[in-house]
Amino acid sequence: MLTHDELIFCLQQKYPDLAHGVDFWVGQSMCRDTGKQTEAARIIAWHADGQPTDEEVAALVEQYRDAARLHVLGQRAREERDRRLEAADAMFYKAMDTGDASKAQQVGQYRQALREVPELPGFPADFTWPSMPDAGAALP
Repeated sequence: MLTHDELIFCLQQKYPDLAHGVDFWVGQSMCRDTGKQTEAARIIAWHADGQPTDEEVAALVEQYRDAARLHVLGQRAREERDRRLEAADAMFYKAMDTGDASKAQQVGQYRQALREVPELPGFPADFTWPSMPDAGAALP
């Protein structure tokens, strides 16, 4: 099922100068109980000249669906990477504060590995996250 972010990506391929939330709005129906999407995303408002027809939108989605899915997966993976970097930063500063240079070095290597995640083979659909050093135990 086409998501909000995927539809925005598809539309921006044809309309790169238009901004979602300003020139057009995309929405999707969600289940109140589960929070899950119940219908494909659709244009709910268009505030620019030349609104695409349903057929034109369908053609854009057909043309860009795979790229849109990879784009959204990449966004989500980068968001997860950023969360992991924040946790690693705390581990690094704790190791530095306690004078544990060995742990700080290993956490620093982990942080660098996280920064390189977008260059990993298979990113964003099929890759392996770097292993996080154990925050509580002494690192070898």
